[in-house]
Amino acid sequence: MKTYLVIGAERSGIAVTQALLFNKQSVILTDTKDFNVIAKASPAIAEAFEALPKTHLSCFFGSQIPKSVVNGVSAVIPSPGVPLTIPVIQEAYKKNIPVISEVEAAYRMTQTPFVGITGTNGKTTTTSLTGEIFKLDDRYPNVYVVGNIGNAVTHYVNTSTAADLYVAELSSFQLETTASFRPKAAAILNLSPDHLDRHGTLDNYYKAKAKIFKNQTPEDLLVINADDDNVVKYTADAKSRKISFSMKKRVVPGIYQKEGKVYIAETDDPEKDVLVTSISDITIKGPHNVMNAMAAIGLTYFSGVSLENIRKGLKDFKGVEHRQEFVATIDGVDYINDSKGTNTDATITALKVMEKPTILIAGGYDKKEDYSKLMGFIKDKVKLMILLGDTAKNIASTADQCGYKDYIFVKDYPEAVKTAKEKAVSGDVVLLSPACASWDMFANYEDRGNLFKQLVKA
Repeated sequence: MKTYLVIGAERSGIAVTQALLFNKQSVILTDTKDFNVIAKASPAIAEAFEALPKTHLSCFFGSQIPKSVVNGVSAVIPSPGVPLTIPVIQEAYKKNIPVISEVEAAYRMTQTPFVGITGTNGKTTTTSLTGEIFKLDDRYPNVYVVGNIGNAVTHYVNTSTAADLYVAELSSFQLETTASFRPKAAAILNLSPDHLDRHGTLDNYYKAKAKIFKNQTPEDLLVINADDDNVVKYTADAKSRKISFSMKKRVVPGIYQKEGKVYIAETDDPEKDVLVTSISDITIKGPHNVMNAMAAIGLTYFSGVSLENIRKGLKDFKGVEHRQEFVATIDGVDYINDSKGTNTDATITALKVMEKPTILIAGGYDKKEDYSKLMGFIKDKVKLMILLGDTAKNIASTADQCGYKDYIFVKDYPEAVKTAKEKAVSGDVVLLSPACASWDMFANYEDRGNLFKQLVKA
C-alpha cells in the first residue's frame, strides 16, 4: 500500500482521495482552512467528505502541514489552486518526490481514453459542445465531461471503462504537474496573457498549456488555432497529427469558414472539401463561438464521429452556464451573466457581441493582468463601469490613463446589482463580465455567477 499526500479538501481533492482509497491506497488529506469553514461554504463537499472511508485516511486541517510529512509519501497531489511554492511542495521537489495533478492521477488509474481541451478562453464552451457531440456517437457507452468543468476526472475513474470517453477541460494549473498524461485527442484554442500571478512569465504559462500534447504520438490528434501566432509557435514541435482551424483562410487538413459556411478540408483539392454547416445553423452565436465550434468539429470529425451527429450537436447545443448567459429582461433591461469572463480577453469577447448600451460590472482577484487593451473596448461599448473587488482601483487607474471616467466603486455584489438597476434605462444591457478571477470574494466563478443571477431575479 502506498501513501499519497492530497493538498486541498475541495472538489478535486475529495474526488482523488475517494479514488485512491477505493484502490486500497492510503491518503493524507490536508487543507489550510478548518474543515468546518470548507463545509459551511460547500455542503456538497462536506457530504462527499463524510462518505469517504476513514480506515486509511488521515487529515490535517487548519494550517500548513509540516514539511516532514513528505518523507512517507509516494506522491503529492495538490489541487489546481494550490501554489506550487508552499513549503511542503517545495520539500517534495527537494526530495525528488513526484508532484502530480489530479488529472495525472486519474490518467494513471483508468483505461478510459481522454479528449483534452485547453486554451486561455473558450475552454468551457468547447468542452461542453465537444462532449455533447461525442454523446451522440453510439461507439461510446458513456461520455464524461470533466476536469475544470463539472466533476473532477477522478470522480469517475472507479466506474468508467476502456470503452467510455473523458472529454476534459484542462487549465494550466492542471497541466503543469502532469507527467505521463496522453490524451488521444487534444485542442489548444488560443493563448493570451493570463495567470501571471501563478506562472510568473508568459513563456511559463504557454509551456504549461503545451503539456497537453507533450506525450502524444503521430497516432494522436492535436487540433490547433491557425489564426493564433502563439498557438502555432508553441505547437511547432508537436509529434501529433495536427488539424488546424481558421476563420481567415483555408487550412489542410482542417476546418475553415468561408462566406458564412464551415468546411472540412482533407486534401489539397478545394473541390473535395466537405460542407459541415452554415454558421446561421450553429445555435451559439458570435465569431468566438464559430471558432469554438470549429475546434469541436476538428476533435469529433477526425475522431470518427459522423457529420450527421456533428450537425445535430451544433444545432442542439445552447451554450453553457456563466458564459454570456441570459438571465432576465427587467424593465426593458437585459441582464447577462458572464462570470466565466475571468480575464481581459474573455471580457473583450463578451463586449464584442453586445449590441446595446452596456453597464459593465467588473473587478475581482488580481492575476496581474494589464487592463489597457480592455479599455479600448470599454470606451466604445460601456456607458458605465461598476467596479469592485481587489482589482477595482487598478482597473480605474488604467481607465483614467486611457481617458475613461465613467466608472463608480461599490463594496459588494448586492450594491453592484442595485446600482446597475438604478443607472440602467430600457434598451440597456447589464453585463457581469469581471475580467478577473473570483477568489477574492468567492470560491469560484460559479458562485459569483449564481449570486448575480439570484440578485437579478430578486
